[in-house]
Amino acid sequence: MMIGLALCFFLSGTAALIYQTAWLRQFAAVFGTSELALGAVLAAYMGGLALGASAAGRWLKQVRRPVWVYGLLEAAIALGALAVPWLLQWAGMLYAALAGDLPAPPESSLGQALYYLAATFVILALPAGCMGATLPLLTRHAVQSDETIGSRVGLLYLLNTAGAVVGTLIAAFVLLPRWGLQTTVLAAVATNGLICAVALLISRRVLPEHAEPGTTIPASDRPAAEERRAWILPLIAGSGAIAFFYEILWTRLLSHLLGGTIYSFATMLAAFLGGLALGGGLAGYWATDRQRSATGFAAAQAATALLAAAAYGALGSLPFAETGLAPNALLVVLVILPSALCIGATFPFAVRIHTPSAAAAGQATARIYAWNTAGAIAGSVLAGFYLLPALGFTGSVHLAVAINLALALAALALIARPPVLRTVVLGCISIVLIAIYRPAPPTRLLDSSIIDEDRGGQVVYSAIGRSSTVLVKEYQGGLHLRTNGLPEAGIRTKGAPPFSSGQHWLMTLPLIARPEATSALAVGLGGGVLLEDLPPSLRTIDVVELEAEVVAANRRIGPLRHTDPMADPRIQGVIN
Repeated sequence: MMIGLALCFFLSGTAALIYQTAWLRQFAAVFGTSELALGAVLAAYMGGLALGASAAGRWLKQVRRPVWVYGLLEAAIALGALAVPWLLQWAGMLYAALAGDLPAPPESSLGQALYYLAATFVILALPAGCMGATLPLLTRHAVQSDETIGSRVGLLYLLNTAGAVVGTLIAAFVLLPRWGLQTTVLAAVATNGLICAVALLISRRVLPEHAEPGTTIPASDRPAAEERRAWILPLIAGSGAIAFFYEILWTRLLSHLLGGTIYSFATMLAAFLGGLALGGGLAGYWATDRQRSATGFAAAQAATALLAAAAYGALGSLPFAETGLAPNALLVVLVILPSALCIGATFPFAVRIHTPSAAAAGQATARIYAWNTAGAIAGSVLAGFYLLPALGFTGSVHLAVAINLALALAALALIARPPVLRTVVLGCISIVLIAIYRPAPPTRLLDSSIIDEDRGGQVVYSAIGRSSTVLVKEYQGGLHLRTNGLPEAGIRTKGAPPFSSGQHWLMTLPLIARPEATSALAVGLGGGVLLEDLPPSLRTIDVVELEAEVVAANRRIGPLRHTDPMADPRIQGVIN
């Protein structure tokens, strides 16, 4: 029976990541692909997971047949997923009613973000909430003694996350390219239906469960034990935040090697999830008691810092392939996997620290999962919207390493509680390491591109925006603009001979088709080539661009180029 449940939980992770991959594209068709819209969708999705886990923890004591309830939750996930397209259509209609009939395209705003967040949360509340409740329920069934808390939680975490790796790769490389969004979602629905059937069949052979008394904590030790258990909650929230910080950092950096396609994103996500799965499974067998788990949690945080710093430092010397996804995929895995493995180890350690006895394992898992996911939401928003653009890659990795070391010290001081002298010495060592650590800019990586062999040249502009890294360099008498390593435009400079560019036709062909037009809308600014030499018949041109740094780059290079479209007063820019 345990083998059957293990297979179910593996497939549950597979279905969850198939849904996430497909939903991001379904929601993008309605809300757009701005960082604001995608961030709101991910935040609502993870918020549903956290609330589902928290709710499961509250009523877990009353559940006598956790496997049976687990099967019903899988059925509810399938039903909720079937309702997503219908609910999304209504959300789109309401969005059009609220934002339609405007005189010009709207700028990204707080109101827009709140609508994205609220609508997505309502649409995904049922399936995401049920997903979040599954791990606490199966933990309630699987953990039968204090000695198996760490190993069983680690095993469940390993199975579910390994399934997520498979779901990511299947969705990106098989289902979406060959059968499209609708069939991809139906495949995940069928998987949930199969899991439900198997779980309900297994539940018929499992007797109703009663809470076990577990280990009794001496009355004199209870206040101190409770205090130490409580400290792990903010620490695992911080660990979740820094985990997503790293995920976004690696994704933004390594997209220069793999490109911005669904295949490259799936490769990076699979590498990160694979590290989490292996780390969680291995750590579960170390987490035999609270003291070992506290030490392990601190060691995992410190190792994350050191491995991430080493991986970042190695980016300048790795043998990148000039073209293609496959040659660089192994390098990406080698960069992401080690630190991700240590991040994954923190979850079973945290559960074991927070669990006083086997009877409370399900509730403790629910709380750790909810706090960890809440931290992940905060980390993803802060990293993508504020920290990466403000600090750049070097400042961001420096901050991430410092936070990991701070979490390690906090775990030692507040939970493991070694001798004071040892804690002070380790703290001083950490401060010295942070003070002397000076990561170098990843210049060689930023100059690489899987489809553009032009390397070298003088960098004219470089910036990290909310959705992409923007680079402009002067090369062989022209300006070249890239976003995330992908070439956007070749731009003619002053005094350079004219050259043919297909981008000029992006505006010319519509004007030939509508010669009476007095206004135009350009979707995507790029290098601004399509806006050069506009006819006087056009009175207004709205340009909608995803990344504000692309606009800033065009303004910076204006004096260098043959024709500066940003100086045309008819052009109105919109970031959305």
